[in-house]
Amino acid sequence: MKNEADMPVKNGLKKSLVGVIDDGTKTVRFVIFEAECSEELAAYQLDKTEVQPQEGWYEQDPMEILNHIKTCADNAIGQLTELGYSKEDIVTLGITNQRETTIAWDKYTGVPLHPAIAWNDIRTDTTVDAVLAKLPDRNKNYLKSISGLPISPYFSALKMRWMKDNIKAVRRASRDKRLLFGTVDSWIVWNLTGGPQGGLHITDVTNASRTLLMDLDTLNWDPMLCRLFGIHRDSLPQIRSSSELYGVVKDGSILDGMGISGMLGNQQAALVGQNCLQAGQAKNTYRSGCFLLYNTGTRRVHSTHGLITTVAYKLGPNAPVVYALEGSIAVAGGAMKFLRDNLKLMKDVATETEQIAGQVFSTGDVYFVPAFSGLYAPYWRKDARGIICGLTAFTTKNHIIRAALEAVCFQTRDILEAMNKDCGMPLGKLHVDGKMAENQLLMQLQADLIGIPVLRAHTWDMSALGAAVCAGNAAGVWAVDQWRHHVTPNDTFLPTTTDDDRDARYTKWKMAVQRSLGWATTKKSIAMTGQTIRKSSMVTLNESYDVPPSPPRSRTASFVDGPSIDYDRLGNPIIDEGVHKSIGELIKLSPRRFSEFVPVQKDEATILDDAEYFMSKKECDYGMCQCCEPKKKLTNWETIEEIIENEPEIYFDVPNPTVFERNETVFTNSVGLSKTLNKVPEGFTDICNKLSHTTLM
Repeated sequence: MKNEADMPVKNGLKKSLVGVIDDGTKTVRFVIFEAECSEELAAYQLDKTEVQPQEGWYEQDPMEILNHIKTCADNAIGQLTELGYSKEDIVTLGITNQRETTIAWDKYTGVPLHPAIAWNDIRTDTTVDAVLAKLPDRNKNYLKSISGLPISPYFSALKMRWMKDNIKAVRRASRDKRLLFGTVDSWIVWNLTGGPQGGLHITDVTNASRTLLMDLDTLNWDPMLCRLFGIHRDSLPQIRSSSELYGVVKDGSILDGMGISGMLGNQQAALVGQNCLQAGQAKNTYRSGCFLLYNTGTRRVHSTHGLITTVAYKLGPNAPVVYALEGSIAVAGGAMKFLRDNLKLMKDVATETEQIAGQVFSTGDVYFVPAFSGLYAPYWRKDARGIICGLTAFTTKNHIIRAALEAVCFQTRDILEAMNKDCGMPLGKLHVDGKMAENQLLMQLQADLIGIPVLRAHTWDMSALGAAVCAGNAAGVWAVDQWRHHVTPNDTFLPTTTDDDRDARYTKWKMAVQRSLGWATTKKSIAMTGQTIRKSSMVTLNESYDVPPSPPRSRTASFVDGPSIDYDRLGNPIIDEGVHKSIGELIKLSPRRFSEFVPVQKDEATILDDAEYFMSKKECDYGMCQCCEPKKKLTNWETIEEIIENEPEIYFDVPNPTVFERNETVFTNSVGLSKTLNKVPEGFTDICNKLSHTTLM
């Protein structure tokens, strides 16, 4: 056995090590870096099983993710001995994960209540329609001023809502206050730090900003958004920065005892790994999807051209938050997999794509729009579907494969065009990474079609590197200030086409996109729109509850369209079994009911207009901090929260929309009222009066 001094150590200098758990769409990896070094020291990965129970549905096994993490960690750490290191040299862990993928589990048993719903899953189409039906003009951008995101199946809040509406186990767990929701980072940390035995239920700002539930200014869960989507705050994780010591692994695995100090969504992690830490820098990652992030610094840019505003990173609890504009492409590498598996045009994507496409000098005027599950940025059209157009008798598989590569490049240009309009400053160069970026032809096509240099990193997975930087920064072994000046080795691809040529091809691409729109049209059900309820409610509701013909002008009265409830032929509400008998009274008393048959006026204030009031609140006011004594918490705020969050929840994405009552007290002890009420409670009236300048009744 050799002494430690005799062991081969990279660069002749033994450094601290940082381990990274990298959960992607297709694979789970464990990567080990030497501090302040951009090259991987050791790594191991396993492919994940992805299930498609229906067209457009994508599910993963949460337990498989955990098992793969342990296996990958065992194998990667096992490689350290030959490199002159040991497990004890790993000073901290970082985590980077696929974003928007959503998991629900039982906080007492740790058992997942449903398979993880992947980020590119589109089962929530009908849920989106139901939410839009509750907003003025069905405006999908209505919540962007708060969350930075449009209402789309892409984001986690819709997936959470769908599970509560459709999965009995999730509904029961919510009723029993056992339910925990989270993105994959929350699931991993909770299990690593003890699970049911005191596991930390946390997330970081980058992942939280992808849920449609976080206020981008306060970096807190927004109570109005939580209420709109019917997600109780108790089931959501605490929001933390991207770089701080969160806790210690306590799962009995090889990672036991290691600290966790870095956590970012994979695209934000790639932005850090690419060293795009200055405002005006951008990176694009080519994987199953394609994600372009543009660093806007501490300035939050509101996009008016179809992009989303997201959190880029927050390097410490007291560090300033840095924002980014993002353009997300649903299908990039997925298009190559489609050509291989569905059309059988090739056998191996990695080795054949470039070779086959390179046999022709153009696409032969063929354009391929891979909108298999709709188009993301900057179109946000869930009704789009994939098309191949411009076919002639001379078209071959070579042309189609080359057109698929160009489709990735055209979609990137779509996003860059939108970014130029939003920021007013054209990008000078584009940093790229991702497995698909290994394709030389793709990188050259990208440079040709956007007209600026493309800089490809030598390390294809920059997400793991970015997570290592954040984790090492919190552990004191990887200074971010020094990393800003680090020069990452890269290959440069320069444009070789003229402006006229690239613009002509881009014009044809836009024509193809227009032809892809409007294919996925479905008849909207009562559950989505509530139209039948509105038509009959003038008679049915008035007769049943003696409702006055016009609503009060309370802001709460016009928040949403009210409970979407089915009625039988006698006008009686159809209630889900097990619902408390007083639920009818609660429906009767809720001022939001009135908007079931009275349309919201454009000049009428809604409860969302009270966002400014809630923006001033901090974690202490949410009761989620660890610094305040219980007696110091704001009772008045808790009262408002209880009223907002504990009204009857409406499950609208089911054949028979039903009312569901939470198993808890609606009003706080300071108000002292139960659910069985015969009149509008005084406390409720007081709160409503504080939120508006009009009376409730």
